[in-house]
Amino acid sequence: MRTAIVYCSQTGHTEKYAQWLADELECPAYPYRDRARIDLESIDLLVFCSWFHAATVIGSKWFKRVMAKHSGVRFVLLATGATPMPGGGWSEEKDIEEAFERSFPKADYPGLPRFYCHGGFDFNRLGVADKVMMRMFFRMNEKRADDPKVEEMLDTMRQSFDGTRREYLEPVIDCIRSLQNGNTDE
Repeated sequence: MRTAIVYCSQTGHTEKYAQWLADELECPAYPYRDRARIDLESIDLLVFCSWFHAATVIGSKWFKRVMAKHSGVRFVLLATGATPMPGGGWSEEKDIEEAFERSFPKADYPGLPRFYCHGGFDFNRLGVADKVMMRMFFRMNEKRADDPKVEEMLDTMRQSFDGTRREYLEPVIDCIRSLQNGNTDE
């Protein structure tokens, strides 16, 4: 199955996941700005790697148009974010699912495999508008700093962090391998 990856990355964390996937799947990974280079008529599977910004998947409008126009292509969505992986006490699967529902409701995209991987945060690599928004976010949450989770989150984000782990991709790779082997139940 001919596979390609398109990725949106602001601070490099989503790009890292896309490159790991490309290495594992032995397929090309294209930055979002180069997405027009992909001949969508010649691929069977497109993996879109992006990130959550204000609980919305960046590039989702483009990805929706591609899915609507290329019904013969299989699609997989991987979104990253600063929220740690579920199960560590910080986030619940329902929180991440709610964020996915904003951009890709299951009712509208019932067969779209969606995955979340913990990304990272690097304040210095943000654009100007995002830096302003993050400063406001810090100020708002400093009022709740008596909550140990909020205080830890603020400390972590102020220092920047890389939460990427190659093993987070295992379910994504399993799904893609299944699709490549002709399983349509994903």
